[in-house]
Amino acid sequence: MKKIVVVIFLILLPINTSGDQWKFFEHRYSYKLEDVLDADKFVKKKGYWEGYKKGQLVGYVFISKDWTEKLVGFSGKHMETLVGLDVKGNITGVKLLFHSEPIVLIGLREENYQRFLKQYPGKSIMQPLSVGKEISMDAITGATVTAVVQNAIILGSARKVASEAGLIKAERKVEKKLSQRYQSFTWEDLLKIGAVKNIRVSSKDLGIEGAEPYLDLYFGLLNPPSIGKNLLGESLYKDVVSSLKDEETALFIVARGSGSFKGSGFARGGVFDRFNLEQGNRVYVFRDKDYRILTELKAQGSPQIKEGGIFIIRDTEFNPAEEFKFNLLLPFRPTVAKKEFRSFSTYYRLPEDFIE
Repeated sequence: MKKIVVVIFLILLPINTSGDQWKFFEHRYSYKLEDVLDADKFVKKKGYWEGYKKGQLVGYVFISKDWTEKLVGFSGKHMETLVGLDVKGNITGVKLLFHSEPIVLIGLREENYQRFLKQYPGKSIMQPLSVGKEISMDAITGATVTAVVQNAIILGSARKVASEAGLIKAERKVEKKLSQRYQSFTWEDLLKIGAVKNIRVSSKDLGIEGAEPYLDLYFGLLNPPSIGKNLLGESLYKDVVSSLKDEETALFIVARGSGSFKGSGFARGGVFDRFNLEQGNRVYVFRDKDYRILTELKAQGSPQIKEGGIFIIRDTEFNPAEEFKFNLLLPFRPTVAKKEFRSFSTYYRLPEDFIE
């Protein structure tokens, strides 16, 4: 009977990430700073606390909403999280303060969410922390949107605080302009010079029988005319560029194969949970409002694609002239009831000829 009620509720629940319907799922918890850092004294700083024990600095405590407020989950709300760091950049504790994620609708309990968070203490923010690799989804299998965004919140906030506190080198945005020169390039040309990058995932990589690729994915930045105009055609390129606000960046992703890089998270909760970007101390997750469909590429020799999209990076801290990492999260053995995931990553840097 419970399963029937859940199905009916899912059908009737309007998908509106800004409404009040998510209040049904709200959880708020009390906290103390020492919950996430073993210290006997805390000193308030701008956006975080320094923690001391017997007069010696032992770490830092912060609330994620002060640093990554724009990162929101399935419900459209931030998952407020208290995080502790030691002076070497290791996470000492994580405590959930507020969330309204409807994990109960997929048969999970609040304890599942708490168990997911317990794997963070002891991990270093100086190292990669990707969902599907270093961070397991076993505790909240099925809640990929919640897991991906929560991971971005913890990692992104922690790295920003570490930079502010001097644990890691503060990022300095190098003022480089993207070249507005146009040169005609074929698809093969763009691949050869690194303006377009490829991630190829075989069926075997995901525990599936068959020789066909599960996903043959290509991506790259679109702002430079020599990339965007060649790939999109002049008309669509002008439309995309004219829609960008100052310092916004357009990214294209296309793929062929039996799988999908979009997944279903964006349709249900507005978040693309199968991919994200990392650059320096920041993690970038995309929502449906950052996306427009792309059905074909115009460059000579371009492949036929199964799915594609243009995605807007709205955070002005993103620097298109600097290297970033593209992370892809895919289901392992997708036909099996118990969901597992695998993570794949590659780096991207604009060719120097496209930067002034």
